[in-house]
Amino acid sequence: MDWRIKRNGINTKRIALMAGLAFIGLALLLNEWTVKTLFSSDGVIAPRTAAIVWGFDLLTVAVGLVLVVSRSFARLIDLFVGLGITALMIFGAEKLFQRLNNPPLPVVPTEAPAPAPPPIHYEGSYTQDFFRPDELLGSRPRPGAVVSSTKKQGDAVIYDVVYTIDEHQRRVTPVDDPAGRDKFILFFGGSFTFGEGVNDDETLPYHVGRLAPNYRPYNYGLSGYGPQQMLAMLQSGLLDEAVAETDGMVIYTFIDAHVERAIGSMYVYNAWGDQMPYYALDRRGNLVRRGNFTTGRPMLSAIYGWLEHSEIAKYFNVNIPGELRDRHYAHAARIMAEARDTFQETYNSDQFYVVIYPDEGDYFEDMEVHLKAAGLKVLNYDERMKIEKDPDLSIIGDGHPTGNAHQIVAGWIVDDTGIGAGAQK
Repeated sequence: MDWRIKRNGINTKRIALMAGLAFIGLALLLNEWTVKTLFSSDGVIAPRTAAIVWGFDLLTVAVGLVLVVSRSFARLIDLFVGLGITALMIFGAEKLFQRLNNPPLPVVPTEAPAPAPPPIHYEGSYTQDFFRPDELLGSRPRPGAVVSSTKKQGDAVIYDVVYTIDEHQRRVTPVDDPAGRDKFILFFGGSFTFGEGVNDDETLPYHVGRLAPNYRPYNYGLSGYGPQQMLAMLQSGLLDEAVAETDGMVIYTFIDAHVERAIGSMYVYNAWGDQMPYYALDRRGNLVRRGNFTTGRPMLSAIYGWLEHSEIAKYFNVNIPGELRDRHYAHAARIMAEARDTFQETYNSDQFYVVIYPDEGDYFEDMEVHLKAAGLKVLNYDERMKIEKDPDLSIIGDGHPTGNAHQIVAGWIVDDTGIGAGAQK
Protein backbone atom coordinates (compact mmCIF):
# COMPACT_ATOMS: atom_id res chain seq x y z
CA MET A 1 0.00 0.00 0.00
CA ASP A 2 1.21 3.54 -0.80
CA TRP A 3 2.90 4.95 2.34
CA ARG A 4 1.33 8.31 1.63
CA ILE A 5 -2.12 6.81 2.17
CA LYS A 6 -1.59 4.32 4.97
CA ARG A 7 1.50 3.30 6.88
CA ASN A 8 1.45 0.93 9.85
CA GLY A 9 -2.29 1.31 10.11
CA ILE A 10 -2.21 5.14 10.17
CA ASN A 11 -4.28 7.03 7.61
CA THR A 12 -1.78 9.67 6.46
CA LYS A 13 -4.29 11.32 4.11
CA ARG A 14 -6.55 12.14 7.02
CA ILE A 15 -3.64 13.36 9.12
CA ALA A 16 -2.48 15.58 6.26
CA LEU A 17 -6.00 17.00 5.90
CA MET A 18 -6.27 17.75 9.62
CA ALA A 19 -2.78 19.25 9.71
CA GLY A 20 -3.63 21.43 6.71
CA LEU A 21 -6.78 22.74 8.36
CA ALA A 22 -4.80 23.43 11.54
CA PHE A 23 -2.21 25.46 9.61
CA ILE A 24 -4.92 27.52 7.92
CA GLY A 25 -6.64 28.09 11.26
CA LEU A 26 -3.33 29.19 12.81
CA ALA A 27 -2.83 31.72 10.00
CA LEU A 28 -6.32 33.11 10.52
CA LEU A 29 -5.79 33.46 14.25
CA LEU A 30 -2.25 34.87 14.25
CA ASN A 31 -2.77 37.90 11.98
CA GLU A 32 -1.69 41.54 12.03
CA TRP A 33 -4.73 42.68 13.98
CA THR A 34 -4.26 39.96 16.65
CA VAL A 35 -0.61 40.90 17.06
CA LYS A 36 -1.55 44.59 17.45
CA THR A 37 -4.16 43.78 20.09
CA LEU A 38 -2.02 41.39 22.11
CA PHE A 39 1.46 42.89 21.86
CA SER A 40 1.15 46.61 20.99
CA SER A 41 0.18 49.09 23.69
CA ASP A 42 -0.71 51.81 21.15
CA GLY A 43 -2.29 49.57 18.51
CA VAL A 44 0.57 50.14 16.04
CA ILE A 45 3.28 47.76 14.91
CA ALA A 46 6.33 48.48 12.79
CA PRO A 47 6.00 47.75 9.06
CA ARG A 48 8.80 45.20 9.29
CA THR A 49 6.91 43.35 12.03
CA ALA A 50 3.69 43.55 10.01
CA ALA A 51 5.49 42.17 6.97
CA ILE A 52 6.89 39.28 9.03
CA VAL A 53 3.40 38.50 10.32
CA TRP A 54 1.92 38.62 6.82
CA GLY A 55 4.79 36.51 5.47
CA PHE A 56 4.22 33.93 8.20
CA ASP A 57 0.49 33.92 7.45
CA LEU A 58 1.01 33.46 3.71
CA LEU A 59 3.49 30.65 4.23
CA THR A 60 1.24 28.95 6.79
CA VAL A 61 -1.79 29.21 4.50
CA ALA A 62 0.29 27.86 1.59
CA VAL A 63 1.37 24.87 3.69
CA GLY A 64 -2.22 24.31 4.79
CA LEU A 65 -3.62 24.47 1.28
CA VAL A 66 -1.02 22.03 -0.03
CA LEU A 67 -1.92 19.54 2.68
CA VAL A 68 -5.70 20.01 2.28
CA VAL A 69 -5.70 19.76 -1.51
CA SER A 70 -3.12 16.99 -1.94
CA ARG A 71 -3.61 15.26 1.43
CA SER A 72 0.00 14.25 1.10
CA PHE A 73 3.06 15.16 3.14
CA ALA A 74 5.17 14.39 0.08
CA ARG A 75 3.69 17.42 -1.70
CA LEU A 76 4.64 19.51 1.32
CA ILE A 77 8.23 18.34 1.00
CA ASP A 78 8.11 19.27 -2.69
CA LEU A 79 6.90 22.76 -1.70
CA PHE A 80 9.75 23.36 0.73
CA VAL A 81 12.33 22.02 -1.72
CA GLY A 82 11.02 24.46 -4.33
CA LEU A 83 11.08 27.34 -1.86
CA GLY A 84 14.62 26.43 -0.81
CA ILE A 85 15.85 26.37 -4.40
CA THR A 86 14.16 29.73 -5.07
CA ALA A 87 15.77 31.23 -1.96
CA LEU A 88 19.22 30.00 -3.05
CA MET A 89 18.74 31.46 -6.52
CA ILE A 90 17.73 34.84 -5.07
CA PHE A 91 20.68 34.77 -2.67
CA GLY A 92 23.07 34.00 -5.52
CA ALA A 93 21.59 36.75 -7.68
CA GLU A 94 21.97 39.26 -4.81
CA LYS A 95 25.65 38.35 -4.45
CA LEU A 96 26.20 38.67 -8.20
CA PHE A 97 24.58 42.09 -8.39
CA GLN A 98 26.41 43.21 -5.26
CA ARG A 99 29.63 42.61 -7.16
CA LEU A 100 28.26 44.41 -10.22
CA ASN A 101 27.28 47.37 -8.04
CA ASN A 102 30.75 47.47 -6.47
CA PRO A 103 33.23 46.49 -9.21
CA PRO A 104 36.82 45.99 -8.02
CA LEU A 105 39.32 48.66 -8.98
CA PRO A 106 41.84 47.67 -11.66
CA VAL A 107 45.22 46.68 -10.26
CA VAL A 108 47.11 48.79 -12.79
CA PRO A 109 44.92 51.44 -14.39
CA THR A 110 45.68 52.08 -18.03
CA GLU A 111 45.22 55.80 -17.50
CA ALA A 112 44.72 58.11 -14.57
CA PRO A 113 41.02 58.27 -13.71
CA ALA A 114 39.30 61.64 -13.85
CA PRO A 115 39.09 63.17 -10.37
CA ALA A 116 35.70 62.77 -8.77
CA PRO A 117 33.81 66.02 -8.07
CA PRO A 118 33.98 67.12 -4.43
CA PRO A 119 31.03 65.86 -2.37
CA ILE A 120 28.13 68.18 -1.58
CA HIS A 121 27.55 68.77 2.12
CA TYR A 122 25.68 71.08 4.47
CA GLU A 123 27.06 73.15 7.31
CA GLY A 124 25.47 75.33 9.97
CA SER A 125 22.83 74.87 12.64
CA TYR A 126 20.32 73.75 9.97
CA THR A 127 21.83 70.29 10.33
CA GLN A 128 21.23 70.22 14.09
CA ASP A 129 17.71 69.57 15.37
CA PHE A 130 15.91 71.68 12.76
CA PHE A 131 13.38 69.06 11.65
CA ARG A 132 11.12 67.61 14.34
CA PRO A 133 8.91 64.50 14.00
CA ASP A 134 5.27 65.50 13.82
CA GLU A 135 2.24 63.22 13.98
CA LEU A 136 0.11 65.54 11.85
CA LEU A 137 2.50 66.40 9.01
CA GLY A 138 5.34 63.90 9.34
CA SER A 139 7.92 66.56 10.19
CA ARG A 140 7.94 70.25 11.06
CA PRO A 141 10.64 72.82 11.85
CA ARG A 142 11.60 73.46 15.44
CA PRO A 143 9.47 76.36 16.76
CA GLY A 144 11.42 79.56 17.28
CA ALA A 145 14.45 78.29 15.37
CA VAL A 146 16.93 80.69 13.75
CA VAL A 147 19.35 78.51 11.81
CA SER A 148 22.15 79.05 9.34
CA SER A 149 22.32 76.79 6.31
CA THR A 150 25.41 76.64 4.13
CA LYS A 151 25.52 74.26 1.19
CA LYS A 152 28.96 73.51 -0.22
CA GLN A 153 30.60 71.39 -2.85
CA GLY A 154 34.04 70.87 -1.45
CA ASP A 155 35.13 74.37 -0.42
CA ALA A 156 32.89 76.15 -2.94
CA VAL A 157 29.83 77.77 -1.37
CA ILE A 158 26.57 77.11 -3.23
CA TYR A 159 24.48 79.18 -0.84
CA ASP A 160 24.77 80.60 2.68
CA VAL A 161 21.44 81.69 4.19
CA VAL A 162 19.43 81.94 7.40
CA TYR A 163 16.02 80.37 8.06
CA THR A 164 13.81 81.87 10.79
CA ILE A 165 10.87 79.90 12.20
CA ASP A 166 8.07 81.38 14.33
CA GLU A 167 6.28 79.86 17.32
CA HIS A 168 3.73 78.18 15.03
CA GLN A 169 6.51 76.37 13.13
CA ARG A 170 6.16 78.49 9.98
CA ARG A 171 8.96 80.22 8.18
CA VAL A 172 8.93 83.89 9.09
CA THR A 173 7.82 86.23 6.30
CA PRO A 174 8.88 89.78 7.17
CA VAL A 175 6.44 92.41 5.86
CA ASP A 176 5.76 96.08 6.52
CA ASP A 177 2.86 96.90 8.85
CA PRO A 178 1.65 93.32 9.53
CA ALA A 179 -1.06 94.58 11.89
CA GLY A 180 -2.50 96.81 9.18
CA ARG A 181 -3.12 93.90 6.81
CA ASP A 182 -6.67 92.62 7.20
CA LYS A 183 -6.47 89.56 4.92
CA PHE A 184 -4.26 86.47 4.82
CA ILE A 185 -2.50 84.42 2.18
CA LEU A 186 -1.69 80.86 3.23
CA PHE A 187 1.22 79.47 1.21
CA PHE A 188 1.58 75.70 0.98
CA GLY A 189 4.06 73.52 -0.87
CA GLY A 190 7.55 72.10 -0.63
CA SER A 191 11.01 73.62 -0.81
CA PHE A 192 10.04 76.14 -3.52
CA THR A 193 7.42 77.59 -1.15
CA PHE A 194 9.63 77.36 1.92
CA GLY A 195 12.45 79.08 0.06
CA GLU A 196 15.31 76.61 0.29
CA GLY A 197 18.57 78.37 -0.48
CA VAL A 198 17.26 81.93 -0.02
CA ASN A 199 16.89 84.24 2.98
CA ASP A 200 13.63 85.15 4.71
CA ASP A 201 13.25 88.32 2.60
CA GLU A 202 13.75 86.50 -0.70
CA THR A 203 11.05 83.83 -0.59
CA LEU A 204 7.95 83.67 -2.78
CA PRO A 205 5.61 84.52 0.15
CA TYR A 206 7.78 87.53 1.01
CA HIS A 207 7.66 88.96 -2.50
CA VAL A 208 3.89 88.42 -2.80
CA GLY A 209 3.36 90.11 0.56
CA ARG A 210 5.54 93.03 -0.51
CA LEU A 211 3.39 93.57 -3.61
CA ALA A 212 0.04 92.98 -1.87
CA PRO A 213 -0.04 95.35 1.14
CA ASN A 214 -3.57 94.32 2.19
CA TYR A 215 -2.57 90.69 2.68
CA ARG A 216 -0.45 89.10 5.38
CA PRO A 217 1.50 86.09 4.04
CA TYR A 218 1.97 82.90 6.06
CA ASN A 219 4.56 80.37 4.84
CA TYR A 220 3.49 76.79 5.62
CA GLY A 221 5.84 75.25 3.07
CA LEU A 222 8.73 72.93 3.97
CA SER A 223 11.28 70.97 1.98
CA GLY A 224 9.92 67.55 1.05
CA TYR A 225 6.25 68.40 1.53
CA GLY A 226 3.52 67.46 -0.93
CA PRO A 227 -0.18 68.37 -1.23
CA GLN A 228 -1.14 66.06 1.65
CA GLN A 229 0.52 68.33 4.23
CA MET A 230 -1.65 71.19 2.98
CA LEU A 231 -4.80 69.09 3.34
CA ALA A 232 -3.80 67.82 6.78
CA MET A 233 -3.12 71.35 8.04
CA LEU A 234 -6.41 72.71 6.68
CA GLN A 235 -8.31 69.84 8.29
CA SER A 236 -6.52 70.13 11.63
CA GLY A 237 -8.16 73.32 12.91
CA LEU A 238 -4.75 74.67 13.97
CA LEU A 239 -5.09 77.65 11.64
CA ASP A 240 -7.85 79.12 13.80
CA GLU A 241 -5.39 80.14 16.50
CA ALA A 242 -2.36 80.66 14.27
CA VAL A 243 -3.90 83.06 11.72
CA ALA A 244 -5.41 86.28 13.06
CA GLU A 245 -7.24 87.33 9.90
CA THR A 246 -10.54 85.68 8.95
CA ASP A 247 -10.61 86.39 5.20
CA GLY A 248 -8.05 85.52 2.58
CA MET A 249 -6.73 83.06 0.05
CA VAL A 250 -4.51 80.00 -0.49
CA ILE A 251 -1.55 79.69 -2.84
CA TYR A 252 -0.33 76.12 -3.38
CA THR A 253 2.94 75.89 -5.32
CA PHE A 254 3.05 72.74 -7.45
CA ILE A 255 6.16 71.17 -8.98
CA ASP A 256 6.45 67.81 -10.70
CA ALA A 257 7.95 66.04 -7.68
CA HIS A 258 4.71 66.50 -5.74
CA VAL A 259 2.95 63.67 -7.59
CA GLU A 260 5.35 61.05 -6.22
CA ARG A 261 5.06 62.65 -2.78
CA ALA A 262 1.26 62.48 -2.93
CA ILE A 263 1.28 58.74 -3.65
CA GLY A 264 4.28 57.92 -1.46
CA SER A 265 6.39 56.26 -4.13
CA MET A 266 9.20 53.90 -3.17
CA TYR A 267 11.80 56.63 -3.69
CA VAL A 268 9.94 59.14 -1.52
CA TYR A 269 9.17 56.60 1.20
CA ASN A 270 12.74 55.35 1.53
CA ALA A 271 14.38 58.78 1.25
CA TRP A 272 12.37 60.83 3.76
CA GLY A 273 8.61 60.30 3.43
CA ASP A 274 7.81 57.29 5.61
CA GLN A 275 5.94 59.43 8.15
CA MET A 276 4.16 61.70 5.65
CA PRO A 277 0.32 61.81 5.76
CA TYR A 278 -1.31 59.00 3.79
CA TYR A 279 -4.64 59.68 2.09
CA ALA A 280 -6.57 56.97 0.26
CA LEU A 281 -10.06 56.39 -1.11
CA ASP A 282 -12.49 54.40 1.00
CA ARG A 283 -15.12 52.03 -0.40
CA ARG A 284 -17.47 54.91 -1.07
CA GLY A 285 -14.86 56.85 -3.01
CA ASN A 286 -14.25 59.37 -0.24
CA LEU A 287 -10.72 60.61 0.42
CA VAL A 288 -9.78 59.70 3.99
CA ARG A 289 -6.60 59.84 6.00
CA ARG A 290 -5.14 56.50 7.07
CA GLY A 291 -2.28 57.50 9.32
CA ASN A 292 1.02 57.86 7.50
CA PHE A 293 2.69 55.89 4.74
CA THR A 294 4.17 53.49 7.30
CA THR A 295 1.12 52.74 9.40
CA GLY A 296 -1.48 53.04 6.65
CA ARG A 297 0.02 50.49 4.26
CA PRO A 298 2.49 48.36 6.25
CA MET A 299 2.94 45.56 3.73
CA LEU A 300 3.78 47.84 0.81
CA SER A 301 6.04 49.97 3.00
CA ALA A 302 7.91 46.88 4.19
CA ILE A 303 8.42 45.81 0.57
CA TYR A 304 9.77 49.27 -0.22
CA GLY A 305 12.16 48.98 2.73
CA TRP A 306 13.43 45.58 1.63
CA LEU A 307 13.91 46.70 -1.96
CA GLU A 308 15.96 49.64 -0.71
CA HIS A 309 18.58 47.12 0.47
CA SER A 310 18.29 44.79 -2.52
CA GLU A 311 21.36 44.77 -4.75
CA ILE A 312 19.21 43.73 -7.71
CA ALA A 313 16.91 46.72 -7.18
CA LYS A 314 19.91 49.04 -6.84
CA TYR A 315 21.45 47.80 -10.07
CA PHE A 316 18.28 48.40 -12.07
CA ASN A 317 17.38 51.64 -10.22
CA VAL A 318 14.01 50.21 -9.24
CA ASN A 319 11.34 52.67 -8.20
CA ILE A 320 7.70 51.79 -7.62
CA PRO A 321 5.73 52.85 -9.52
CA GLY A 322 8.22 52.69 -12.36
CA GLU A 323 6.12 55.05 -14.43
CA LEU A 324 3.48 57.47 -13.23
CA ARG A 325 0.06 56.74 -14.65
CA ASP A 326 -3.24 58.53 -14.95
CA ARG A 327 -4.48 57.34 -11.56
CA HIS A 328 -1.43 58.81 -9.82
CA TYR A 329 -1.98 62.26 -11.30
CA ALA A 330 -5.68 61.99 -10.49
CA HIS A 331 -4.88 61.15 -6.86
CA ALA A 332 -2.61 64.18 -6.46
CA ALA A 333 -5.29 66.42 -7.98
CA ARG A 334 -7.92 64.86 -5.70
CA ILE A 335 -5.90 65.80 -2.62
CA MET A 336 -5.61 69.40 -3.87
CA ALA A 337 -9.35 69.53 -4.57
CA GLU A 338 -10.13 68.20 -1.08
CA ALA A 339 -7.91 70.93 0.37
CA ARG A 340 -9.78 73.49 -1.72
CA ASP A 341 -13.12 72.22 -0.46
CA THR A 342 -11.94 72.23 3.15
CA PHE A 343 -10.69 75.81 2.81
CA GLN A 344 -13.95 76.91 1.20
CA GLU A 345 -16.03 75.34 3.98
CA THR A 346 -13.85 76.85 6.71
CA TYR A 347 -13.46 80.38 5.36
CA ASN A 348 -16.38 80.68 2.94
CA SER A 349 -13.93 81.63 0.19
CA ASP A 350 -13.15 80.22 -3.24
CA GLN A 351 -9.81 82.04 -3.50
CA PHE A 352 -7.74 78.87 -3.73
CA TYR A 353 -5.04 78.81 -6.41
CA VAL A 354 -2.68 76.12 -7.66
CA VAL A 355 0.46 77.81 -9.00
CA ILE A 356 2.43 75.77 -11.51
CA TYR A 357 5.95 76.98 -10.79
CA PRO A 358 8.39 77.10 -13.73
CA ASP A 359 10.23 73.80 -13.42
CA GLU A 360 12.43 71.58 -15.55
CA GLY A 361 9.92 68.72 -15.46
CA ASP A 362 7.03 67.98 -17.78
CA TYR A 363 4.32 66.48 -15.56
CA PHE A 364 1.92 69.39 -15.95
CA GLU A 365 0.69 68.12 -19.32
CA ASP A 366 -0.48 64.96 -17.55
CA MET A 367 -1.78 66.85 -14.51
CA GLU A 368 -3.70 69.52 -16.38
CA VAL A 369 -6.71 67.41 -17.34
CA HIS A 370 -7.18 66.29 -13.72
CA LEU A 371 -6.78 69.79 -12.31
CA LYS A 372 -9.41 71.05 -14.74
CA ALA A 373 -11.74 68.14 -13.97
CA ALA A 374 -11.51 69.01 -10.27
CA GLY A 375 -12.43 72.63 -11.02
CA LEU A 376 -9.23 73.98 -9.47
CA LYS A 377 -8.08 77.50 -10.26
CA VAL A 378 -4.69 77.09 -11.90
CA LEU A 379 -2.07 79.77 -12.52
CA ASN A 380 0.13 78.05 -15.08
CA TYR A 381 3.63 79.51 -15.28
CA ASP A 382 5.24 76.29 -16.45
CA GLU A 383 6.40 77.62 -19.81
CA ARG A 384 6.60 81.32 -18.98
CA MET A 385 10.29 81.10 -18.13
CA LYS A 386 13.01 78.48 -17.83
CA ILE A 387 14.93 78.68 -14.59
CA GLU A 388 17.31 75.74 -14.88
CA LYS A 389 20.97 76.59 -15.59
CA ASP A 390 20.26 80.33 -15.43
CA PRO A 391 22.36 81.68 -12.53
CA ASP A 392 20.00 84.61 -12.11
CA LEU A 393 16.99 82.32 -11.67
CA SER A 394 18.34 79.02 -10.37
CA ILE A 395 20.92 78.40 -7.64
CA ILE A 396 23.81 76.81 -9.52
CA GLY A 397 24.78 73.48 -8.00
CA ASP A 398 21.42 73.20 -6.27
CA GLY A 399 18.52 73.82 -8.66
CA HIS A 400 16.17 75.72 -6.36
CA PRO A 401 14.90 79.13 -7.51
CA THR A 402 16.79 82.26 -6.56
CA GLY A 403 15.19 85.25 -4.91
CA ASN A 404 15.00 86.88 -8.35
CA ALA A 405 12.94 83.98 -9.70
CA HIS A 406 10.58 84.19 -6.71
CA GLN A 407 10.20 87.92 -7.27
CA ILE A 408 9.21 87.39 -10.91
CA VAL A 409 6.69 84.66 -10.10
CA ALA A 410 5.28 86.76 -7.24
CA GLY A 411 4.58 89.58 -9.70
CA TRP A 412 2.63 87.22 -11.95
CA ILE A 413 0.60 85.90 -9.01
CA VAL A 414 -0.30 89.38 -7.80
CA ASP A 415 -1.29 90.51 -11.30
CA ASP A 416 -3.36 87.40 -12.08
CA THR A 417 -5.21 87.37 -8.74
CA GLY A 418 -5.72 91.14 -8.62
CA ILE A 419 -4.39 91.56 -5.08
CA GLY A 420 -1.79 94.23 -5.82
CA ALA A 421 -1.31 97.62 -4.23
CA GLY A 422 -4.28 99.03 -6.15
CA ALA A 423 -6.71 96.39 -4.90
CA GLN A 424 -9.51 97.62 -2.68
CA LYS A 425 -9.78 96.42 0.88
